[in-house]
Amino acid sequence: MKKILIGGTVPVILAAFLGMPYYFGIKAQQSLEEQHKILSDTFFFDVVSHNYERGWFSATETTVIRFHPSLLTNLSGQIPANIKTVLDKPITIVNHVKHGLFADGFTPVRASVTSEFQYDPEVQKVLSRFFNDKVPVTMKNTIYLSGSGKLETNISPFEYEELSGIKLDWKGMQSQVDYQSGFKSYTSQYQIPLLKAILADKGDIALEDLSIKTHTQEGKTGVDLGSTDVKLGKFSIAWKENIDYNFRINELINMVTDLQIGAFINPTGTIAPSNINVEKLSYQAQTTEKDEQFVDSEGHFTFEKLNYGTEQYGPLDVNISAEHLDGKSLTALKKRWEQIATDKIPEGQAQDMILEAVRKEGADLFVNNPVFKIKSFNFTAPSGYIKVNGDVQFNGLQKNDLNDFNMLLQKMRANVNFDVSNQLLEQFAISQARGLFATDDASASATNPDPKALEDVNETIRLMVAGTVKSLAEDGYVKQSNNAIQTNVLLENNQVKLNGKPFTIQPDEDILVDIEADDSPSSASVPATQSAK
Repeated sequence: MKKILIGGTVPVILAAFLGMPYYFGIKAQQSLEEQHKILSDTFFFDVVSHNYERGWFSATETTVIRFHPSLLTNLSGQIPANIKTVLDKPITIVNHVKHGLFADGFTPVRASVTSEFQYDPEVQKVLSRFFNDKVPVTMKNTIYLSGSGKLETNISPFEYEELSGIKLDWKGMQSQVDYQSGFKSYTSQYQIPLLKAILADKGDIALEDLSIKTHTQEGKTGVDLGSTDVKLGKFSIAWKENIDYNFRINELINMVTDLQIGAFINPTGTIAPSNINVEKLSYQAQTTEKDEQFVDSEGHFTFEKLNYGTEQYGPLDVNISAEHLDGKSLTALKKRWEQIATDKIPEGQAQDMILEAVRKEGADLFVNNPVFKIKSFNFTAPSGYIKVNGDVQFNGLQKNDLNDFNMLLQKMRANVNFDVSNQLLEQFAISQARGLFATDDASASATNPDPKALEDVNETIRLMVAGTVKSLAEDGYVKQSNNAIQTNVLLENNQVKLNGKPFTIQPDEDILVDIEADDSPSSASVPATQSAK
């Protein structure tokens, strides 16, 4: 009897031993096909080819991918030529799959997958300059019995130097993604200890101790829900040449409103050689789903201190949120922006197309009574501080109203509180208005200013700001205490109130007309004695 029992058990055990790898091979292929579909749906990749060959104890999956050509074309002006060479060529990913209950050791799994990356010879030549004989990227995917798993990726460290003086020090990257079956939710962690670049005689840039943690799950409307936590120990950048800048903020405001704002508000000038160091920077974000239609999102950004040359700024604490957002519209807007990024866009038209997408695909974000909140904006600078909080709401807005600025104002309610130190307000006005008092005298140019003339300009602006603040305080539009001004700005029923008092500006009126008659350089340089005639 025992011999019969033993004789019957052995074939069963043998069949199970031989059959389980085949069964787990089928389940492993199902898991990898799901992950391949996710890769195929990624907007910045094109899957050139895909093949899966399954055996009894192992399998081989071969996928050829490349970055979307139009995306690279759109970014060609922003990335170096050698990096573009790497991104322009296809990459072959060969997954070596071992399936079976103990394919990964003593922990029961469906499969253990090791990825091998094969590069175009031209790409391999570029990578060898950096990584030498090291394997640039390694990846291991462990698929558990439930279909969940763990994806581990490492990018090797390297040190690189050119005769020109360019040096790179990269300490590598480690990442781990813990995912549920079908990637319905997943948690990601990334660690980058150090990246330092010395750009010969141009300057240098470095970041230290970067960590990123995210949790993502798909919502009912297609919006990715979850959280993000980014921490950066230190970021520094130094430059050894002047940097000219001119941001045309007035043109942006005029593009979306009827207000004709002069160039007075445009940040413009030259940044002298200097350096910036930011310490203990962090960013947290949370997106949640209220019901089957609406989502809420909140972001919190801080840094402990920022050193700009010899001046120290910070801390900075910004906490903002958007509530009651239409999830389907948010998803449609995201897809449209992704399409714009990968389409061949005529130069200069991308911004117009992005704004058009906001008015079209993003219209439902504004017509379902959303609320945008500035929970806190607290910033300390060497010359003082600024504190802001408030909210903006849209009530009863229709899609057609997005093309009518007056209707937009009628159905918008904005309630914002400001607390700004006098010195910071003066310094901001000085930095923005110096160009309005420029002359044709080379000795007073931005590169070689006359100290006395510059101080005269600064003092004039201080007097202007002090006079304006005093006038506003006397009229009850602002309050003054502790060398700072406080006010509440309320926009409601197409009317602006400052500190509870109506404040009116005509839509086509240049609110800085008394300071700046024209934003052209020629008019800005007219001496005061001539302009007074």
